[in-house]
This record gives sequence, structure tokens and C-alpha cells, in this order.
Amino acid sequence: MKWITHQSVAVMAAFALHQPLASLAAVWAGSVFPDVLDQKRAAFSFSRQRAFNQSHRRTSHWFGWWLTLWVFAHAGCLGPVPDTLLTGFAFGAFTHVLLDMCTTKGVPVLPFGGRRFSLKLCRTGSFAEYAFLAVCAALFWLTQRQALLSLDLPLF
Repeated sequence: MKWITHQSVAVMAAFALHQPLASLAAVWAGSVFPDVLDQKRAAFSFSRQRAFNQSHRRTSHWFGWWLTLWVFAHAGCLGPVPDTLLTGFAFGAFTHVLLDMCTTKGVPVLPFGGRRFSLKLCRTGSFAEYAFLAVCAALFWLTQRQALLSLDLPLF
């Protein structure tokens, strides 16, 4: 999926789950982090695009890493502010993987395995992706408009 879909859906989901404002910023950043990891890894290669195509949606897109990070942050080991930020970041990355699971390419079943899981609902950048985003935005507005209009969010 495109970054706009990842960021929008992740922030809408976090808002709907009543996450604090600081967490929403971390969700926004985390929602594209798996792709950023793949891009940074490819930057060290002679052929960036080829390296990106070969490494994209492999280990960085395994849900287990992000779920583990979320559980660790949710345990409250670091303190209120770092835990809030790390929980949001991990939630954003986890939603990234869930959304990529909806595409035809899918995500890895295991972190270093070749098998993938895909719901095959849409292709990245297709009309179906943007229709999905529009439906998510409409549902978000219908269910969260009161909270949005009042903006009664704690900072942390």
C-alpha cells in the first residue's frame, strides 16, 4: 500500500482506540517504518531499486517483531512517556504489516521464510486501495466525529 494509506489508516485506528496525542505522532511515524527500513538497507547497494525490490516485504514486514515491541512497550518498563511513544510506534508498524497483508504480494509468514500470506484484496496504488482508504475514512468519520470535533485527547 502507499504511505498515505498506511499513515491515514494507522492514525485513524489509534484515534478510535483513544490513544493520547503523543502516541498518534508515533503511530504516524511507525506506520511507514517497515518500508523505511527496506529503503535504508537498499541505499547501501550499488543498484538501489533492485536491492529494494529484493528485500522489500521480507523480515521488516513480519508481524512478530512489531507485536513483540508493542507488548514490551505496553508492559510499562521504560516510563510513561517512552512507553506511550514506543507503544504508538509499534502499533503503527503493526498496522503497516496488516495493511500490506491485504495486497497481492502479502507479507512473510515467518521472519526468514519464503512463504507469504496475502488476502489479495488490492494492488498497491490501485483504485481498490484508494476505495479502501475512502471507506476507512468514511467509517472513521461516522464513528469518531464527536471525538474529533471535541478534540478531547490527553497529551500522554
